[in-house]
Amino acid sequence: MPLFDFKCLKCGNEFETLVMGRSKPACPKCQSEDLEKLMSSYTCCRHKGSGSASSGSSCSGCAGGNCSTCH
Repeated sequence: MPLFDFKCLKCGNEFETLVMGRSKPACPKCQSEDLEKLMSSYTCCRHKGSGSASSGSSCSGCAGGNCSTCH
């Protein structure tokens, strides 16, 4: 499912939303489309589960092999 995490650059709201095709999401709080796409906790955990955490490497959302989002 195409779920993505975003941060609104106008109001700072962080949210997750379903994005279909080329549709452009808007912040549910202020309706701004000025968004930054974030690495979701699912992506980070999936990356760690692939064996990279045991080899000592980490994804960009993790620090030292410990994911700050999903612990």
